[in-house]
Amino acid sequence: MQRLRERFGARELTATAQGRFHVAHQEVGESLDDWSDRALKLATVAFRDLPYAYAAEQAVTKFCHGLIDKEAGKHVSLQLPTSMGDAMNMLKIYSHVQSACAAAPRYTQETEQEESRWVHEVKESTHCG
Repeated sequence: MQRLRERFGARELTATAQGRFHVAHQEVGESLDDWSDRALKLATVAFRDLPYAYAAEQAVTKFCHGLIDKEAGKHVSLQLPTSMGDAMNMLKIYSHVQSACAAAPRYTQETEQEESRWVHEVKESTHCG
């Protein structure tokens, strides 16, 4: 049986699997769920001779570093997620905060100067009359 497995198993070399893992990244149009599944599958094959916990840790890191949105990946990676679910939750929070901040009015130095001038004009008009 072992000889048959060796002959017909066509198992990918560990070095080849690790190479595919290291160059992997989220494809355009690939959902976060699909990317996380693919990163985990690639890590499991690439690190098949090591404990699963190591492969899972590497998959989480690859998931973050391989995201199309590099800023989101960096932000989540710096929070040191301990699982793929943890990384996904952090990414969802990041996306929510980014959307909320993008929708908020921009507060600039020019806006501050306009408000200061307006407050000054109101104070002058109340003192004069």
